[in-house]
Amino acid sequence: MTYIHNKGNPASEVWVVTTRPLPSDSERKYIYSSGLGFVFDKMMKEVGLDDYLVTCVFPDLANANAARNLEPVFNQYQPKIILAVDAYASQICSEMIPKKKGKNYDPLTDSEISKYCGSLLTSPVLKYPHYVMPIISPSDIAKQYKLRDQVLLDLCKAKAELDYIKTNGSLQELPKRILRTEWPDFDDLLDHIDNMQSEEYISNDIETIYPKAGEPMYGKTPGLPVVAALATSPYYAISFDFFRESDCETKELWKHLDTLFRNTKAIGQNFISFDQFYYEYLGFTYEGQQIEDTLIRHHVLWPELPHKLQFMCRQYTREPYYKDEGQGWSVKNMTNLKRYNALDAAVTYEVFLGQEEEFKERPHLR
Repeated sequence: MTYIHNKGNPASEVWVVTTRPLPSDSERKYIYSSGLGFVFDKMMKEVGLDDYLVTCVFPDLANANAARNLEPVFNQYQPKIILAVDAYASQICSEMIPKKKGKNYDPLTDSEISKYCGSLLTSPVLKYPHYVMPIISPSDIAKQYKLRDQVLLDLCKAKAELDYIKTNGSLQELPKRILRTEWPDFDDLLDHIDNMQSEEYISNDIETIYPKAGEPMYGKTPGLPVVAALATSPYYAISFDFFRESDCETKELWKHLDTLFRNTKAIGQNFISFDQFYYEYLGFTYEGQQIEDTLIRHHVLWPELPHKLQFMCRQYTREPYYKDEGQGWSVKNMTNLKRYNALDAAVTYEVFLGQEEEFKERPHLR
């Protein structure tokens, strides 16, 4: 029997949990004791996480069936931050289970780690306040060393959560955002848009549909906006139909939007290459307006990192992964799409504010 023991203090608030030990851990008989474990330990200490436990589901390398149920152990010691390595999180958080399972699907190795890494999740099987954060394994970091910086960002987030717990004695709640997608009447929507003119910045996002081959617009345009979202802060955003059932309403809406765009500064993700193109194509004015494109700003601040909103949400916010929420809608029911649209605008605003803090620290990059 090759039994691999835990590493660290079980009374710690931070637990690192993986499905199996690394094969090279067999020499010293405790988990993450090899070179890869040294790399991980160095990363943890680099962000200030010195006190943590590493454990696993299958501690016996010689017996593939010697699994243990960690749920009672969690509920006994009640660690507040659980760093779930690779696929382990899918065993206690249902959102980590792949929506599409292939023929060779293995629940012990397959998960949605590429989407949810760095997200703050909760597990229904744990009966106390906690966060589960999926992270990439040390072995994957060794294979693609560029992932190290991304994992460090996740660990910094975990450290920030731990600091909040130590200071306040409780978990920090996830962001509460007001995402308004329903309107009692058209005038109410116009009033909300007009009231935004007092804001310096408006985060702006559109969702488009792409006509099928053979339809009248195919070949003349890459698509048309179906909904648009405006956010005045990270915590308040609205989404609405861009084209109204009445041509008269559509014209009136666009007039109010054009006035708003002329009088405020725009925040957007990939705005200059995408949203602005659609707006100008439809006759809106953005010439001369100040536009803060979070994608371009991220290229300046972090050229070595991915620049999609999904990653920037992971880097700058505490919002869990949500990019799949924009699916499963129809023309008759666009509730999911509108909520997703509004959340995109709110998250983009929060990313912008985070980038502003970084530019203050590095003003030479402006």
